Amino acid sequence: MNKTLFAGLIILAITVFVLIFGPYLPMVDEDLKAELPYRDSSGKLLPPPYPPSDDFPLGSNRKGEDLLSILVIGARETLLIVSAIAVLRIMLAFVLAVAAFYSRTAKVFMQIWNSIFSFLPSIFFVLIILAVPAIMFATHREFWVVVVLAIIEVGRVASIFNTSMHDLRARTFMEAAITNGGTPFTMFRRYYWPMLRGDLLASLSAEISRTMFLIAQLGVIGVFITQQFMSQLDRSYLAIDRSNSWPTLFATLRQDVYSAPWVPLAALVTITFVMLGFYLLAEGLRERKDLRMRRLQE
Repeated sequence: MNKTLFAGLIILAITVFVLIFGPYLPMVDEDLKAELPYRDSSGKLLPPPYPPSDDFPLGSNRKGEDLLSILVIGARETLLIVSAIAVLRIMLAFVLAVAAFYSRTAKVFMQIWNSIFSFLPSIFFVLIILAVPAIMFATHREFWVVVVLAIIEVGRVASIFNTSMHDLRARTFMEAAITNGGTPFTMFRRYYWPMLRGDLLASLSAEISRTMFLIAQLGVIGVFITQQFMSQLDRSYLAIDRSNSWPTLFATLRQDVYSAPWVPLAALVTITFVMLGFYLLAEGLRERKDLRMRRLQE
């Protein structure tokens, strides 16, 4: 039994349940109404953020909004953004990997791309590119941020796909197919594509996990995908984000660490849980593929 894949599917099932039915659960406030003021069980008047209690199972944020409700309501937006980034990255990487497999020019381009953006952690390149005024103040900034986060890692993912294709070509059954005179298109359709489909799904799961970690890092720094910049009278700019995505819970991290640690902790645990689920799913799918390849070799 593939225990890794099973564990990943369990976490994924829980995540999907929250996405579909979470907003309709009785303990979830779909409207995110702020409770101001609030009295605890002893009748004492408390200012937000409220600590965990019967009324607020995970506590509240500084607006007095239930933290559990924010996490549930924000799940759809968070996973939609992360999935869009991961899907775009996988699509571009797969096309580049196939092109690099058949074209020397594309291979050099892939290697250069991978070398440039592997020199430093991705977050440094993301921060540098997002600081460009044309992107920072763009009308559709969310779109460009998604594109930037996707293309940064395209070279790395393409290298993984390209390596898989070269490994497949070295297999005994592939050598026999090449000897029989198959055209490149026929070889790709009959042999490479069926084998690479498993890699695509596993890589997509892994990239969702990596992207979740990346946007969490950006949230800690105070950079959010749905952020907008408003001009002030003193010619400065104010960053505003009305999103309910999970990384926004890190916006007041400096204050919350001392006065409301349950806020960043709840976001951290939730993000880690989902990251772990997609990571286990990716590893389980890779184990399944390796087992299949061993059987083909026998």
